[in-house]
This record gives sequence, C-alpha cells and structure tokens, in this order.
Amino acid sequence: MNPVKNGQGLFLGLTLLFLSSGCGTVPKHYVPVLPAPVSRFPPVKTGMVRLPVIITFPKGGDLLHHLSNFLKGGIRQFVPEKFNLPGFNVMGHLKDLWGKMQEPIFLEKGAWLLIRPETLSVGRMRTDLRRRMTAHTVLEMTALPEIIFGPKPLTTPRKMPPLSHFQRGPGTFQAMSNTRISYKEANQYFRDPRLKLKGMIFPGTGERKLTLEGVRLYGSGGKVIAEVKLHYNPLIINFGGKPAKLTVYLRGTPRYLPKQRVFDLPDLDYDIKSNDLILQIADFIFKSDFKNEIRRIARLPIGLKMDIVKEKINKALNRPLGRFTCLHTQVNSFDVLNGFADNEGIEVRISIKGTATMEVVWN
Repeated sequence: MNPVKNGQGLFLGLTLLFLSSGCGTVPKHYVPVLPAPVSRFPPVKTGMVRLPVIITFPKGGDLLHHLSNFLKGGIRQFVPEKFNLPGFNVMGHLKDLWGKMQEPIFLEKGAWLLIRPETLSVGRMRTDLRRRMTAHTVLEMTALPEIIFGPKPLTTPRKMPPLSHFQRGPGTFQAMSNTRISYKEANQYFRDPRLKLKGMIFPGTGERKLTLEGVRLYGSGGKVIAEVKLHYNPLIINFGGKPAKLTVYLRGTPRYLPKQRVFDLPDLDYDIKSNDLILQIADFIFKSDFKNEIRRIARLPIGLKMDIVKEKINKALNRPLGRFTCLHTQVNSFDVLNGFADNEGIEVRISIKGTATMEVVWN
C-alpha cells in the first residue's frame, strides 16, 4: 500500500468533508451580467386631451360688447382664423399655449414631463349668465406625453399646425408613458429592517436552520437575478464553530399584479450553476420550501411610488402656462400596464387619465 497515495486520499477526503460541513466559505457561483436583449414597449399611443377653457375679459372694454353681439347673433362655431375682432388676438394666445406645451415640465430633480403636442383644435364658444365677464370654449389636443428621467431633455420647437376639426367629447385627458424601478431602489427596499428579512429562518430546514442574510437583485440577459446570501448549521461542527455560508442565484421574469400593485417573479428558479452547487453541497435545501419562500419575498411593491409620481404630476400640471394662462389638472387614475427587465431595473408602462381646465385672462 502506497503511503503517499493514502495520504493524498486522506487529505482530499478531509478537504471535501470540511467543505461540506461548512469550513470556510462555499465558492460563489456568480451569474455574470450579460447584455439585455433589445426590448421595447409598443409605441406610445397618441393621447387625447379635451381641455375646457374659461376666458375672463377685463371690465370696461369694447371687446366684450362686440363678442356678446356676435354670440347673440347666432355664432355657433368658434373658428379663430375667421374671428377678426379688434384686440381679440386668438391665434397669438394659441401659439403661446402651443409653445408652452412643448417645454419640459419639471417634476422633481432628475424627472421631467414632456407633453409633446401633435394637433390642436377649438370647440364652440358660449357665455355664462352667472359669470358675465367670461366666455367658455374647449381646446382639443392630441399629444405624446412621456416622463423622462435624467437631466433636462432637449426639445426642438415645432411650428403650430393648422387647427384640426373639433370632435365633441368629455372634458378628460388620457396619456401613456414609461417610468422605471431601478435595482438600487429595489435593494434599498429589501434592506428595510421593518421587513425583518435578515435572520429569517426558512421553514422545513430543521436543525440545519437555513437562515437568510440578504437578497440583492440585478439584471442579466433580460432577466432579474436574485442573489440570496444564506448560512446554515453544518452536519459536522467545523473548527471555527461558525455556520456554513452559501450564496444561491435564481433568475426570473417580472410580472405585474394590479390588485396588490406589486411586481413579482413567478417563474423564479435556480440558475443552473446554483442548481449544481446545491446538489453537491446543500441538497437539503430542495427538501424545504426555499424556492417558494424566495418567490414570496422577492416582490416589489410600486403602488406608493406610483402615488408619489401621480401627486407630482398633479402639482406640475396645476401651474401658470404664461402671464395670462393657468392650467388646473386632476390625475384620477395612474395604472401600470406592463413591465420588462433590463440591466438597470424594470421598465414600466403606465396609463394616466384625468381631467383638466384652463383659465385665460384675455388682455
């Protein structure tokens, strides 16, 4: 019997024993960051904005008298190109409004709203007996609004197109846009001590006490990767008397749950490298409900984020648009339609619906 070979076999056996019993740290089977496939939502559909307009005229001018006579005379359709009253500079006000609608609207640091108007039309004008110094009409605008994250976006002013044919409808606006949940935001959420994730013991792991140390999400190849750090009690006590450490990687695809207002990862499963590692060293994990527990934990609530964005849009759109024009807006619904993962986070498509009114002081 060769003592050298016997010594080598004994050393190899002890090495495997210590690895399986938790001596040292199990090597990390890291999932590399691969380029995400090019993914895009369908093009943003043109949103319709029907904007009731209240025009307040200054007292004591001939303009109001001439306007009242025209309305009493049976003018039914308000056509600015043909409405030539002295001092009634309709097209000038509309062009000013068109220019304002093309400027980026500040929401917060690093967030801007672009309305990007496409067409503009004007509806019938009428008077209000209870407010004699006012006239009322409706602006109808189609636009391609979008929320932009980052520095102030550059825009190229477009000349106002000829007024389109007005189509009567409810005084509402609707738009679609995109926003993003970054992995940085997600990982800050998982570190919140109120969740009590750190130190959680997975059920079904018995005396091994598989314990969660932390969860970190990142992107790779169009999937969400969950890096799960764990420790557990080894079968054989190691020299340091410390728990064995293990890092497991799982990958999944985000799905939005509208009732809960969260993104989850319903297909979250072991990455193939982590799968081999568990089979070799920690097969007891398979006997527990570990994977389903991680699926339950790896959920990103975005309802609060959407509420904050909605309030910021409401605040941004209730503002003066010029010296004589003020916009009053109420966002009523702010719904998430879909989302996909890339290497920066989860890109989210949202739908915005609400009401708006514009007040104009004619001067």
